[in-house]
Amino acid sequence: MTLKLSLIGLGNMGAAMAFNLLKQGADLAVYNRSKDKATPLVKAGAKLLNHPSEAFQHAPVVVSMLANDQALEDVVDGEEGLLKGAYSGCLHISSSTVAPTTTEKLSLKHQEKAVHFVAAPVFGRPDAAAKQELWICMAGKEAAKKQAEPFLNKMGKKVYDFGENPASANAVKLSGNFMILSVIEMLAEAFAFMQRSGIHPEQLHTFLTETLFPSPIFLNYGRLIINQQFSPAAFKMTLGSKDLNLFLNATKSLNIPTPLAQTIQKQLQISFDKGRQEMDWSAISLLAFENSPDTK
Repeated sequence: MTLKLSLIGLGNMGAAMAFNLLKQGADLAVYNRSKDKATPLVKAGAKLLNHPSEAFQHAPVVVSMLANDQALEDVVDGEEGLLKGAYSGCLHISSSTVAPTTTEKLSLKHQEKAVHFVAAPVFGRPDAAAKQELWICMAGKEAAKKQAEPFLNKMGKKVYDFGENPASANAVKLSGNFMILSVIEMLAEAFAFMQRSGIHPEQLHTFLTETLFPSPIFLNYGRLIINQQFSPAAFKMTLGSKDLNLFLNATKSLNIPTPLAQTIQKQLQISFDKGRQEMDWSAISLLAFENSPDTK
């Protein structure tokens, strides 16, 4: 069966997801505020939408992948927003990394229109999206999730169900991104220590990923740090900072202490002061090497 859907948001992740869907034969329509980003996808066979309100005219299922909370709210509820063209029983899959409170608010707006709503943020960089290798966190009402699963299975290699409250999926995503940043900082400090001790960081990296931490996060980000592959960014530092701030705001509202997250937030701010906003978020690792004088 050919999947028919619309996809809104063609940044690095959204575009990679769209190309993957086209490769699998999906009947796809796309929208992006800057239309030039849609040109390669249109050439590859996608239909171009002029406004989000047209998305449900193409198909009863829409996936959104947007940079921040305000962009998502504008797309959903703006003057030419997604819900303007919605009808009972259609489905919106929100894959954006946003605050749980934003998802709760948008979930209510969808309910008012009898539109199914699933939060499905993803883990994986754009290259993983292009190869259908994303891990997807899904939450929403059972009927909505059942409708969403065939589409999510085409975008990722595994879908994890976090219950009926869509905001739960965003809580998982924010926690995961905080943990990834923590691993980046941890690797940076350990690698700086190795380098100052006369040991090449790659030796530690090989040992760690073959023994204690055989994880894609340790493997992939360790390589980026060792090779200093920070540009072009697969995930910009500005986006990483946005996600960490969402995590901090959410934990503050629940009176949860977050000393480690606050330390990493300071590292991000120092990196911004050094003009690294457009670099990959793993570039916070540079500070560990710059701030450890070579006494050899």
